[in-house]
Amino acid sequence: MNQLAFGLMVLACTMLVIMPAVADDYTLGIFGNANMDDTIDEYDIKYLRGILDGTNEASELADANYDGVIDENDISQIEMIVAGEEKELTIIDSADRTVTLKCPIKSVVALGQSAAEVIKSLGAEDRIVGIEQYIADKPIYFPELSKLPIVKSGSEVDYEKVLEIKPDLAIGYQSSAAGWAEKLEPHVKVVGLGYYQPKRMSQEVAMLGYILGVPERAYEFIDFYEGYLNTIQKRVSELPEEERVRVYLEQNNDYTTSGNGSGTNELCELAGGVNIAIDLVGSYPVVDPEWVITENPEVMVKSVNHGNKYAGYEKDSTEDIDELRASFMNRIGWQMIDAVQNGRVFIWSDSINAKPSFFVGVTYLAKWLYPDLFEDLDPQAIHQEYLTRFQGLDYDLDEHGVFVYPPLEVS
Repeated sequence: MNQLAFGLMVLACTMLVIMPAVADDYTLGIFGNANMDDTIDEYDIKYLRGILDGTNEASELADANYDGVIDENDISQIEMIVAGEEKELTIIDSADRTVTLKCPIKSVVALGQSAAEVIKSLGAEDRIVGIEQYIADKPIYFPELSKLPIVKSGSEVDYEKVLEIKPDLAIGYQSSAAGWAEKLEPHVKVVGLGYYQPKRMSQEVAMLGYILGVPERAYEFIDFYEGYLNTIQKRVSELPEEERVRVYLEQNNDYTTSGNGSGTNELCELAGGVNIAIDLVGSYPVVDPEWVITENPEVMVKSVNHGNKYAGYEKDSTEDIDELRASFMNRIGWQMIDAVQNGRVFIWSDSINAKPSFFVGVTYLAKWLYPDLFEDLDPQAIHQEYLTRFQGLDYDLDEHGVFVYPPLEVS
């Protein structure tokens, strides 16, 4: 990491002490979290003793061993969770399913690539024993995992192969978790954790940390990216409303924008921007070109999907993405838009604006929106640290990969 990025990280760590996390306040959905905060620790034991003494109200998650009774056995269960010695762990996953897991979890099937990425961040890659096709298609990003048995292609799960592998756990998107559970349980437990909604990311990372018995590593990862996000939030929070930059955010599909409820809109909010599509109906509304001209955004950002010809870890040439940006700017009538006239038109890959590495996209977006405010911010250095420190990749961003265009110049 260069000196500027290091300096920003020091400031970020300071901000962690004086301000709340960027992510929405959340309750860690694990039975044993008696005081309903974002971790399980000695304060939960203290709160549970208060429940037993009659000085505290019983909470939803106080029944740590999930036997229907709040008693001394729950204190013992919390003590074991804190020590990492629990034999069972009962959680409420992102699909709002209550699942009891046998511990320790020694083998996992990753039914979503984002789950695999978080497992790598937690240093538990060696526990993955089955993958989805998207992971196999990314040998540069998943050099070892891409060689594992493929148990899911697209939306289709090979249930027989999963049962043949006999993992302790299958993890995938919450929208499909109930259906997968019908096919796999009780032989294989299923947990729904999506890792695609920025404001839920910390909650899901922390939960997986407890599931895999590595909560310290989970909170280390959370502190890493929330440090940068908190710094960005602190600075943009001081901007007057009239100075906030209006942004048009286009998805991979032409004229499909990001509305309220979309992950990209959350990134825009975190970076301090004003999404011009926030009041449109739907999370990803399709807009008319004339509407964009009328709205006259100050910045325009178009996303491209990982794995296409424009961007990604496998891409080194910027020729294609340069042509894409030119065609984006040269749409009929768009030359009169402020963003085009001022050259504030950018392309970014969903490799950094979605999934667990969403925070990299936020740093780029903040830099594009407010270059003077974030003169010391180096998104590439943050991205590089993530790849090296949490993904364990020997990958040099100075030599390989295309993730944004035009490239950023950092003073």
